[in-house]
Amino acid sequence: MIQRRDFLLSASTLAAFPMAAVAQADFPGKPITMVVVFPPGQAGDILARILSEAVSKVWGQSLVIDNKAGAAGTIGSAFVARARPDGYTLLLGSTGPLAVAPHVYKKAGYDPRQDFTPILTVGGVGYALVAPTSSKITSMADLIATAKAAPGKLNYASAGNGSTQHLMMELLKQKAGIDMTHVPYKGLAPAYVDLLGGTLDIFFDTQPSVMPQLQAGKVRVLAVSTERRVPSLPDVPTVMEAGIPDFRVLGWYGIAAPAKLDPAIRDKLNADLGKVLATESVKASMAKIGITPIGGTADDFGRFLIAEYDKFGDIIKKANISIE
Repeated sequence: MIQRRDFLLSASTLAAFPMAAVAQADFPGKPITMVVVFPPGQAGDILARILSEAVSKVWGQSLVIDNKAGAAGTIGSAFVARARPDGYTLLLGSTGPLAVAPHVYKKAGYDPRQDFTPILTVGGVGYALVAPTSSKITSMADLIATAKAAPGKLNYASAGNGSTQHLMMELLKQKAGIDMTHVPYKGLAPAYVDLLGGTLDIFFDTQPSVMPQLQAGKVRVLAVSTERRVPSLPDVPTVMEAGIPDFRVLGWYGIAAPAKLDPAIRDKLNADLGKVLATESVKASMAKIGITPIGGTADDFGRFLIAEYDKFGDIIKKANISIE
């Protein structure tokens, strides 16, 4: 016979059993939407679809891609920040919307440090600093010497005011103690025309975008932005190796959910997405678009996100960059 005391003890034990475990076992019970802040066809969108196909097989539920591009990724990011924190709305963001845009857009509508639950650092891509092969600037040493000899004479392109490429050059200027003139474009495709035509001197672009121009003999890579040399450009130094201390910039992609997500759902999302990220088929698909898998825990992404947010915030403050 069950005594009243034993019954109460059993009931209290059941009540104390983590509901998180139940939520984790049942999740997901319906399709999940992943908001992608890039237009269809861009690398970030392709990455999202690679992950969607792989993880949908694991869950037995669809990961639906919802492209909400515009305003440097702030539209889609703000949408997810306001969504219900149940794990059924995710964000595939990147350096721009999660570490840069909230500093330069006064009405971004979210704070990456408070309004999201970090899930996973998906992957990274390095940047290459390029000059036309016709240029007399053949190394970082040449670049710095030329810029110091004629402050403001050299110009550089970016994909727009407040873009990652803009901030990388501002960081280079700050670290090297040089001055150059910024020429913003709406994307870097037209900038290549001016670079090869001789009206632009240099700019940073993602390594995958640079490679066709390099292989065609049209540009020279002066340095790469990553902490270590990249395998596809083994003879090209990093910016730090070229004499600029503490310069490391990695373009990255990460998945987040709205703030206050159940920790068990967060951990399941991290585990399941992390598993597909580690598969050979996903790694091969990512390699085709120049993205290297990163992975790690949700806490790893949280710490990385805050460090990136602070780093770019410092660059922006020193450069006095602001966009209404």
